[in-house]
Amino acid sequence: MFDAASTWLPGTPKEELDTPAFVIDLDAMERNIRRMADYFAERPVNLRPHSKHHKTPAIARKQLDAGAIGVCCQKLGEAEVMVDAGIPDVLVTYQLWGAAKLRRLMSLVRRADVKVIVDDARNVADLSEAAQAFGVTLGTLVEVNTGHNRTGVDPGAPAVALAKAVAASPGLALRGVHGYAGHVQAIPDEEERAEKDRAAMAPVFETVEQLRREGLDADIVTGGGTGTYKTAGNYTGMTELQPGSYVFMDAQYRRATTDFEVSGRILATVMSRVAEDRAVLDAGMKTVSTDQWPPLFPGMEGIEAKSISDEHMVLTLTDSDARQLRAGDKLELVPGHNDTTVNLHSHLFAVRNEALETVWETAARGRIR
Repeated sequence: MFDAASTWLPGTPKEELDTPAFVIDLDAMERNIRRMADYFAERPVNLRPHSKHHKTPAIARKQLDAGAIGVCCQKLGEAEVMVDAGIPDVLVTYQLWGAAKLRRLMSLVRRADVKVIVDDARNVADLSEAAQAFGVTLGTLVEVNTGHNRTGVDPGAPAVALAKAVAASPGLALRGVHGYAGHVQAIPDEEERAEKDRAAMAPVFETVEQLRREGLDADIVTGGGTGTYKTAGNYTGMTELQPGSYVFMDAQYRRATTDFEVSGRILATVMSRVAEDRAVLDAGMKTVSTDQWPPLFPGMEGIEAKSISDEHMVLTLTDSDARQLRAGDKLELVPGHNDTTVNLHSHLFAVRNEALETVWETAARGRIR
C-alpha cells in the first residue's frame, strides 16, 4: 500500500514534493483556527466547527484544543472516523435513514456524545425504536428550513409538532434546533449577506420561542458558517456556530471574506508547454473539484484556467511573465471549493517555513455513507 508518510520525510522542501498534492501552510491554518476560537471566546456562543471541510481528525483535535466544544459531521461515516480518533462530541448535520445506518449510529452513541437532526416524523419513530433496542438515549435536534429549501421542516407549527414527537419518543432526548442558512454563506457583499442571514434565521428563533412556551427543551440552537460567523455569532439565542471553511479557505469563500488566510492549496507541476500561450498542469478533475470554478493562482498574473479533464488542467497564459513558465515548473492554485477537493486526496501535506512537517491521512474522505 502507498504510504505517503514514509515517502516524504519531514524537512523535505515544499518544492520537492511530488505532485499533485494538497499542501497546508500550518502557520496560516493555525492562525485561522486561533482567530475563530478567539472570536467566540469573548462571546456566549460555542464553537462547533464543521469537519467536512478538512476531514482530518488531527485538525479537529487542533480545533478542540483551541476551544471548540466538538465538531459537526455531514455523514455518519465521517462521525465514525472522528469518534474512532477520540473526538468526544459530534453533531451529525444530516438525516440518517435505514436499518444499517441506525445500527451504526446507535453503536456510536454508546461511545461518544453523538447527536443527530431530524425533519420527518417517520425518521423520529425509526430512531426511537433503534435507540430503545440498543439501550441508549440519542440527542436529537429538529432541523428548521431557513429558506435554503434543501432540508428542514417549516418553521413555526410544523417544527413544534415534530419537536413534540421527539420529546414523546422513548430513547430520544430533544436537545434543540438546527437551522443552517447555507444559501447566504458566500454572498460577496458583507452587508447583504448579513441582512439575508438575519432574515433567514428570524423564523428559527421564533420557532425556538414557541418551543419554550410549550415547555419543550431547546438548549441547543445551532447553525451559521464561515460566511456568517460575525453575524450569527452575535445573535441572542444562538448557542453554537458551525463554520468549516475558515480552516483552509478556498476561492468561493475568499470572494466573500478576507478575515482568514488561504492555508490550503494544490501544488501542481507544469507537465506540458508546447504552445506559447498554453500550459498544462498535472491537476485535473481527480485533483481539483470543479463545482466552484475557476481556481485562483495567487501571486501569478496572466494565468487563466481554460479547461479541465480527468488528469489535465489547461491554462491560458496572457502575458509575458506567465509565458516564462517551463515544463517541470511548479505552481500553487486555490481550489474553488475545498470541501469537495479535499475529498479527492488521500493525504494532506502539512508544511511549515516551506518545508514538510508532517503528512496526515485524510481519514474521513470518501466516507459518504
